[in-house]
Amino acid sequence: MTPNVTPKQAVEDFLAEREDEVSKASHRNYKYALKELIQFCENQGIEEVGELHGYHLKQYKLRRRGQGIKEVTLKNNLSTLRVFLRWCEQAELVEQGFAELVQLPDLNSDDRVSETVLSLNRIEDILNYYYKFEYATRRHAVFQLMWHTCFRMGTAVGLDLEDYLSGQKRLKVRHRPETGTPLKNGIEGERIVNLNDRITQVLDDYIQVQRHDVTDDYGREPLFTTRHGRLSRTALRKNFYGITRPCKIGGNCPHDRCIEECEAAIRKANSSQCPSSRSPHPIRRAAITYHLNRDWPAEKVSERANVTVDVLEEHYDSRTEGERATTRRQYLDNL
Repeated sequence: MTPNVTPKQAVEDFLAEREDEVSKASHRNYKYALKELIQFCENQGIEEVGELHGYHLKQYKLRRRGQGIKEVTLKNNLSTLRVFLRWCEQAELVEQGFAELVQLPDLNSDDRVSETVLSLNRIEDILNYYYKFEYATRRHAVFQLMWHTCFRMGTAVGLDLEDYLSGQKRLKVRHRPETGTPLKNGIEGERIVNLNDRITQVLDDYIQVQRHDVTDDYGREPLFTTRHGRLSRTALRKNFYGITRPCKIGGNCPHDRCIEECEAAIRKANSSQCPSSRSPHPIRRAAITYHLNRDWPAEKVSERANVTVDVLEEHYDSRTEGERATTRRQYLDNL
């Protein structure tokens, strides 16, 4: 018999269970999106989770879209709804398979602007700039590491000095929620990641010359530091916005702006205002695409990037159909 559980109670239980399993940012996103679901259920007179049916999901989607949110936000909200309903399935509050009735919108090119990956040419230009002008700085080291490993932002800032095994050319990724650096996928995100000679050399030189010998608020020794402690996500994001401005690397503007008068160009704090600047997430997508184009099996990329194959293919694989066909061609001789 299905338990009599209100939508509000189910959401509270879901959030309580996931609090120590996901990052604070993900938990906040869950809480925000599901607050809208609770309001919808109250307006519809839905008193128990088990009363939800497919038509309600359609109505909820229309309601959110009618509130004027962007399509990418709608997609994120519906993705959260799907995660919550899968939890409800496990709790036997709704029928198995009910979560799959949530249909995500297809995003057009305008909606994908913030998610656009950087081209390989732009990545190479940025790395060439770092090697020439800012070699082995913290900004260089963290950018190249995230490109090489497909790391999330939280994974990179959560690394400690002891996690880097220079002689073995490896990094240990660990879930440490009790001291402020949880992994998005919790304990399941822990892994050992292999490094190549090039990034190992950069990290060695960064540690020897540029890294500040400091501890964080928990007495840990971060790998990536500021003068005051561990590199924050906010600072890392600003670094990425700054370095991905075309005017920073090439000295020209593809948007026909006067660089001397452009706030995004002359003030690093305003870097995100440049239409071509990018946060760390598109670089992660670009890195995953790069690995796939270099004939890495999807299963191995998913292990390295700590994302399921299904999610990788749906949200991170940015290859064109032609690129995918070229990658598959190598397997024809085995048939």
